[in-house]
Amino acid sequence: MKETGDDFVCFQQQPSQTRGDQMYYKVTTIVLWLFLPLTIVSMMEAQDFALHTDAHPWPKADADKEVTKLINAIKGQVNLEVFKPNQIKGLATWVKDHTKGGNSTLILTGITPSTIYPIGNAKPDGSILEDFLDAGNTIFNTGEYTFYTSEGPQETNETKGLQNIIDVPLAHVWHVRGADGWKEAPVEVTPTKEGKKYAPSLKKYGTSYPFHVKDYDGTAWKLEMALAENTKEASRRVEPGVIFNQETGGRLGIFVQAYVGDIPHPGVSFGDIMSEFILNYHVPVTLAIEPADNLAVTWGEVKSSR
Repeated sequence: MKETGDDFVCFQQQPSQTRGDQMYYKVTTIVLWLFLPLTIVSMMEAQDFALHTDAHPWPKADADKEVTKLINAIKGQVNLEVFKPNQIKGLATWVKDHTKGGNSTLILTGITPSTIYPIGNAKPDGSILEDFLDAGNTIFNTGEYTFYTSEGPQETNETKGLQNIIDVPLAHVWHVRGADGWKEAPVEVTPTKEGKKYAPSLKKYGTSYPFHVKDYDGTAWKLEMALAENTKEASRRVEPGVIFNQETGGRLGIFVQAYVGDIPHPGVSFGDIMSEFILNYHVPVTLAIEPADNLAVTWGEVKSSR
């Protein structure tokens, strides 16, 4: 028996083999080839993604370009359903239908529709979006701050949206921590070793809404990966980055949450950065691990494969 490739094992006849041995080896090889497509299909079925294309606050031309980049990069690699800005009811149905199982990914591009999280934080606990995350699924956001919406006469949610959905009362979405954390100057972030590895197009840029790592001390949420960071302040700030809930298995990732217009264009592509991370890490590492009751073991497997 000799290994001749990385993907399957090929058996070669030795001089002492009988005709029965040869037939056994042939049948084994055929069975392996028959099951290989089924394995690939099964993996694809487990990688369900939804993308809501209501991008904000990037200029429309830029946003459309970035969303198209993202779609083209991942559409052949995962099961992707794309929802236009006016398809918020369909998106809500998808989120509800994909809550159980803990292996689906929702991508928001700046707007959180009221069909999955009511405007004005009207349902602080038990929203469709929170249930989706608590079931062990993943949410990625880009553009505006996490869980922003502008439906109605004015923007709503502010910091309460993030705090309610992830159940962290002290989580902040602005440039710096505190009640009045909005600043005109962007937060400059520098790629980490992991950032260069999993998102090679990433470079130093200015953002508006990073993770404040200190916010998650003493909570179930832990920083899974920092793709870029700012360590100049007392609290480390991270973006792009992913946090992981060790109790539920849920993940929240943020990518280039830059308020273009109030701050200079960051000069990086959220379509490239997010798709690179999805294909280089999220799909082959995190989604390759089946949801398990023992989340501590699952988290250990993720870290050991980095």
